[in-house]
Amino acid sequence: MRNVRLWIGGGVLLMAALAACSAAPAQLPDAQTLLTKAGNEVEQASSIRIKLQLTGAPSFVDPPTTPGGPGNQISFVSADGVYVAPDRISATVVAKILGVPGQVQVVAIGNDQWMKAGLLTAGKWVKEIFSPGFNAGDLVSSGGGIQAALHALKEVKLLGHESVDGVDMYHITATAAGTDVAALTVGLIRGNVVNLDIYIPVATGRVDRVIMLQPDTVTDKEPQPTTWTLELFNYNAPAQVPIPGASSATTEATAAQ
Repeated sequence: MRNVRLWIGGGVLLMAALAACSAAPAQLPDAQTLLTKAGNEVEQASSIRIKLQLTGAPSFVDPPTTPGGPGNQISFVSADGVYVAPDRISATVVAKILGVPGQVQVVAIGNDQWMKAGLLTAGKWVKEIFSPGFNAGDLVSSGGGIQAALHALKEVKLLGHESVDGVDMYHITATAAGTDVAALTVGLIRGNVVNLDIYIPVATGRVDRVIMLQPDTVTDKEPQPTTWTLELFNYNAPAQVPIPGASSATTEATAAQ
């Protein structure tokens, strides 16, 4: 009887071990492979909705062109816009202009830019450079855009899966130089060191959000580091960006999601 009990007990343990093996999680994919696919998804998209939020130490849209020269009057807060392939972007930018919060409407088509703001342009569209880095083509081009930024990351690590807003996502961490990931903030990010957290939904393989923290922006005056949160969504949804004042000249993205 004792041998029977041992045999039954051993069988139960064996079955439990087999069940544990069958329930073992699948091997995680290679982090760089995930980033390459995500970059390709951005480059091939006909349109993408983009949100960018800044917290912590300020970053200025108009830094001085020479040390001590005029500038640092427009402090970036957030942007909510849409990119339309191959070279158009339209956004509502929230900024502090001379310390006063306000909105600026910005359209960039190729190297041309238009802006409209109550304080800066008296509420009228003006063909004027809002930010030198605000170029839609540069934002997604393989030579210097989001894809290139994702390839420039260092110390890339895939931490695993996380539920973000109820969505199962891969969580990747990395570091980079500010100049190498400038495209992720439409040219606004500056600095030597950037720590990144990248979230990619398992179901789509597309970049959903990138959080970029700049530790070297901390000062006695600004104890919280400059932190950028970039969200990318509505890939390939119908969208258009007209030239201000010329509604007939539009570019439309009609590909299905």
